[in-house]
Amino acid sequence: MRVISALSERILRSVALFSLIAFIFIIVAAPALCQQAPIQLPTPQMTGGMPLMRALAQRQTTRAFADKPLPMQTLSNLLWAAFGVNRSRDVKAGLGRTAPSAMNKQEVALYVVLADGAYVYEAEQNKLRPVVAGDVRAKVAQGAGAHAAVTIIYVADAKLDYAQVDAGFIGQNVYLFAASEGVNAWFYALHGADVASALKLPEGQKALYGQSVGYRP
Repeated sequence: MRVISALSERILRSVALFSLIAFIFIIVAAPALCQQAPIQLPTPQMTGGMPLMRALAQRQTTRAFADKPLPMQTLSNLLWAAFGVNRSRDVKAGLGRTAPSAMNKQEVALYVVLADGAYVYEAEQNKLRPVVAGDVRAKVAQGAGAHAAVTIIYVADAKLDYAQVDAGFIGQNVYLFAASEGVNAWFYALHGADVASALKLPEGQKALYGQSVGYRP
């Protein structure tokens, strides 16, 4: 009986230890497994599209969107048009981008807000780096932008006044792409503190403007 009792005690201890390990895994490791993975965007298509003068003629702001995602190829094309790389490091010092920036600082970061979370656009690698999981569109976008396929939040160091102008260059690229692609676009001011909190922006970084893009309802 003593042997059986000792064996039972060992089994109970083993079960308790296993349960403790499983509990620790659930608390510590499981949330990490639920985090978003980076998105490698397809190579942007740099040919085709609408002639420039026609796109300028059709450029407009439209504050209405269908809650329908853009195909990954269209998203890649959009972000490349906005502030992608059009000249590699072996062509010039630093990266050449599709929009200019003061002193070539390239200081504006594009936070890309989709239905499944928020990402930072890494232009050189042409990928999206996750920063916030879950649908935060309603927390960062204005009005109908909460339903747009994508909202771009332009973020920069709060001390850099010229970042406001540089964000405008990028925003115009987005408008011209939207005109060419036949989708709606809307550039607007933000409630900066609320957006910074929703996107968990690093200290010293400021959300300057938002721009929502998506299909017509």
